[in-house]
Amino acid sequence: MPQPAPVEPPKVSIDEAQARYYAEIVAGAHAVGPRGRIVFCVSTDDLDEGKGDPYVALGLGRYLVEEGWGVSLWPIRRWHERTAPEPDVAIVMLDSYIPGLLPQATATIAWVRNWTDTWAALPYLEEFDGVWASSPASAEALGTRYSGEVSVVPIGVDLQVFPSGDDDRPLPVVTTANFWGAERQIQSALTLVSESVPVVWFGANGAHLRRGAAITHADRVSFFGVGSVYRQSRVVVDDLIAAARAYGSHNSRLFEAIASGAVPITNQRAGLDYLGLGEVPTYDDDASLAATVHSLLEDDAAFRERAGRLQRVVFERHSFARRAQDVLPLIDAARERAGLRGPRPAMLVWAASERVRLQSAEALRDGHLITVRRLEREMDDLRASAEQCARDLRDLRARRDDLDSELRRIRSSRVHRVAQHVSDVIAGVRARGSRRTP
Repeated sequence: MPQPAPVEPPKVSIDEAQARYYAEIVAGAHAVGPRGRIVFCVSTDDLDEGKGDPYVALGLGRYLVEEGWGVSLWPIRRWHERTAPEPDVAIVMLDSYIPGLLPQATATIAWVRNWTDTWAALPYLEEFDGVWASSPASAEALGTRYSGEVSVVPIGVDLQVFPSGDDDRPLPVVTTANFWGAERQIQSALTLVSESVPVVWFGANGAHLRRGAAITHADRVSFFGVGSVYRQSRVVVDDLIAAARAYGSHNSRLFEAIASGAVPITNQRAGLDYLGLGEVPTYDDDASLAATVHSLLEDDAAFRERAGRLQRVVFERHSFARRAQDVLPLIDAARERAGLRGPRPAMLVWAASERVRLQSAEALRDGHLITVRRLEREMDDLRASAEQCARDLRDLRARRDDLDSELRRIRSSRVHRVAQHVSDVIAGVRARGSRRTP
């Protein structure tokens, strides 16, 4: 089967109105509400960095605002500060955040979206007033290390950012997976798929990936344009990182693709039935992904029926508007527990201060890691080019030797000698003739 030609990246439409609203929350315009104040402890408040946790926080946060809460972000660069004014609730999105510098009265909730084992191993997990897990398996594991109830709070989707549409779907297969330095299963899997179906890959640092010839890389698209991409796509390929896959903790891509009318394929079946999304197709290896893609694309009517059924489940159960309503009693329970808690331990306060000092070093290390891996790939490419040049040079030298041998054979042949003699005679006759001319 001939390899398909790469497709052009689609025209991406950015929802500027939604981008402005998210920016308002980041700027603090909705930080105070009649119910009180919630801060989300996140990696960054720079929405151009491509990190996922701020968007999850903002997705839930905007609907908590509608429920009467004030919402703002508390990024790593501010973790060394004491929050002011004092928040009523802090929802912690990263296991690296130590809740030692938060006010005593602030109810502190850990939202464990992935990295369950890391969270469970924290010696201060008991200091949180509430723990949320994104899957039942994760909740069960955390429950062995936490004395309170661990609630299941999956990630959801902001239906205002990812509305459904009747767009044409010219793109057979896309992914929006980012590359943060570690090799991913999706790389080899999509390379195999691209041998028969065109693939478009949107994602941060994708220039450092090794890709199949038919994979078009379009770089990372704005979060507020991803819905536009999904509405033009049929199949969206996801691959959970190992830490999330171990517990069936599914990510935003699953819900966002479905909400937009595409069908996702993911590499973990566990957890899908709990979400009511058991019809989502899955893959185990490169070959099964290719087979699943072909199965989805060959019957358009069946594809649209499946997409519609999945979409109805997401609309009913997994919007962030619904999720905000679900967590209201959990927030109240955390506040009640916080009211019974004493002062934060002095060791926790010290550890929080020390942890902050390590953040910049870790960020620098992560940046260097991506750079080193990029340079390693460039070195591999240069080495391959040098080896090809060496092979070409050997071929040229062999060709030169062949031509030299052929030239010597021709010069030593009788025909060449006769032709040379005839040429010499003719040249001599011409020379004598020119001397006789007056």
